[in-house]
Amino acid sequence: MSAYFKMEFFQFMSNKKNIAIYVILLFFSCYYALKIAPEYDPIEKVDVSEIEARYLTREKFLKRVVIDQWTHQYTRFAAGIYPEWNKYDKGRLDAIKQHKLNDYAEATFKWYMYSDEMIYRYGGETLFYNPRYYTYGNTYSWMDGHYAYLYSASRFEGYTEGKSNLSVNVFEERTALQTLQRLLQAYLPLILLVCCILFTVDIVMKDRRNPTLLQGLPFSDWGKLLVKGVVSLLGSILAIIPLSVGLLIIGARNGFGDLWLPVPIIKPGEKYFSNIMMWQYLMENMIFIMFWFLFIVSLLLLVSVILKNEFANLVVGCVFVVAEFMYYVRGIGAIRDVQWYPTSYVQVGQIISGYRNFLYVTDGLTFGTGLFIIGLCTCIFLFVTFLISRHRKFKLF
Repeated sequence: MSAYFKMEFFQFMSNKKNIAIYVILLFFSCYYALKIAPEYDPIEKVDVSEIEARYLTREKFLKRVVIDQWTHQYTRFAAGIYPEWNKYDKGRLDAIKQHKLNDYAEATFKWYMYSDEMIYRYGGETLFYNPRYYTYGNTYSWMDGHYAYLYSASRFEGYTEGKSNLSVNVFEERTALQTLQRLLQAYLPLILLVCCILFTVDIVMKDRRNPTLLQGLPFSDWGKLLVKGVVSLLGSILAIIPLSVGLLIIGARNGFGDLWLPVPIIKPGEKYFSNIMMWQYLMENMIFIMFWFLFIVSLLLLVSVILKNEFANLVVGCVFVVAEFMYYVRGIGAIRDVQWYPTSYVQVGQIISGYRNFLYVTDGLTFGTGLFIIGLCTCIFLFVTFLISRHRKFKLF
């Protein structure tokens, strides 16, 4: 069996298509690190000029305003809420100018909490979140701002409680590990799953070129399929290597961060964020992606023994990865049980952080439920494949 595994793995690594995939991943990883990552412009960032302009404008208003019986209600309202707001902005300005980053984190945490409390309670007509949440006709801008401010508040609170080395790059989530965190909540899971599909799509069909040689091996068809599945799984995991080159470049430029940085998440049934450590967040993502690799490999092995067509493998695999786009509508989780669809768990980073629940307006999309659904489907695929491969009339090639 080990000799057969070595043969399959050698064929896998010498396959021109697979080599091309690794090279493309390496190219895009370096391109992202050298071109896209430096242009990252977070909405919530350390902008001294913006903080100072906001502080001075309010301070000038507070010094000149006169409150009497003829004062407009909005003027009274502003005079009532601006002093505390300016206290936090003044604390942020002093801390960042004196390079007291822990004090800056504490003042910023309080600023976000107070800002969200005021805007969420009185917003819509008088107060607004950062203007960049209101671009491109975003009808959910108010909720997006609310989510982002609470996320930022939890993150900065975590900085004050942790022992990580703080910097402006950490505050703006530009370090290598924080960039990986952002990518896991964006399109990185899709890239990894598509690579897994491409690696597996021909793992069975390629042996049509020399079926006589392989049929003479003293292994059952089920054993051969298992070995092929393990090789595809291992090859998919190795895709992490070329992708990590870009993270090394980002780390050399912006710092690597550390595994104890806080990552805000919203747990089901809770209103506010809580923090987990970066190492826990990355570990849960790794476990989730591994389950997805097993799902894809077992699915394509089943399709290979039923349809015996590489194009069919590619279509079926891609349909499972992109199927969520066919039914995704923001808030649909309130009227449909999307938590029972395996395709709802493709965005693994957003599932773990709770952001997908926020978008779907549900509490059902959880890490545990996702592993159960994906794991159950994988077991079903493997069991059906086993039954088919053990049938007397079945021929692998």
